[in-house]
Amino acid sequence: MLLDKEELSELERFFEKFPEGCGYDEDIDTIIAWLDRIGENGALERYFRYEGKFGDGVSAIPIETSNLRLYCIRLSDKILIFGNGGVKDCATWQDSETLSDYVEMLVDTSRFISSRLSDGKLYIVDKDIIGNLNFTRDEKK
Repeated sequence: MLLDKEELSELERFFEKFPEGCGYDEDIDTIIAWLDRIGENGALERYFRYEGKFGDGVSAIPIETSNLRLYCIRLSDKILIFGNGGVKDCATWQDSETLSDYVEMLVDTSRFISSRLSDGKLYIVDKDIIGNLNFTRDEKK
């Protein structure tokens, strides 16, 4: 996901926050191992920790205990939309000022995509989402 006026994707911004030697190397290595597994086998449901509301596809990597969370939307076994993430500083993302912003952005993104898929403005072909994916968070549909 690339936000307006940003040069880096949310995934790139996530990794920039945790350079080598930052104290979270083991957690980053775990996330990278999961991303490698997903790249090899697909975005299988069992690889994700569901974080949003039922049906919105908002998930986190890794599924095991970790100090970090990387959030994404799992649309299918072949399509992931990566958001951002950070240090798990509270029991739930809803209680974290930082993490809640990232998850809520993905919930809004998921709602937008679902709405556009339902009314035929977007469609999925294999590994691609076809149509206009530009939107603003205050957009009604």
